[in-house]
Amino acid sequence: MSEFIANNSMTFKFENPAHSGTVTITTPASTKVKAGGVGVHKDNMAIVISNGSDGSITNATGSGVINATAQKAKADGVLVLREGDKNNIPIVMTGTNPSPPPPTSTYTTVVVIDDPGQDKVKAG
Repeated sequence: MSEFIANNSMTFKFENPAHSGTVTITTPASTKVKAGGVGVHKDNMAIVISNGSDGSITNATGSGVINATAQKAKADGVLVLREGDKNNIPIVMTGTNPSPPPPTSTYTTVVVIDDPGQDKVKAG
């Protein structure tokens, strides 16, 4: 099934709607391959989550990678990310425990590409 390719204008959501936080991409988009006039992102895109919460734990941080589900489309020799792609390994978030001790606690989260940033180019 073809989905829109994710570019540098993409937005994210958390698979669990109770989770929140700010997702920042730390790997650069392709400078050679573009969709919607903006560079596309590729498999194993590194992200950092800050100010995370699971509805109880607050000020949590964590990092992980978003994995590609595309089977053929590539940018710079690497499979591209598409709408709906997410991290295959849950991201461990560490933040403030609302009922210490201990002062910190953890939870896991999954981040999904919600809006790919463009609606012209699809990939299978």
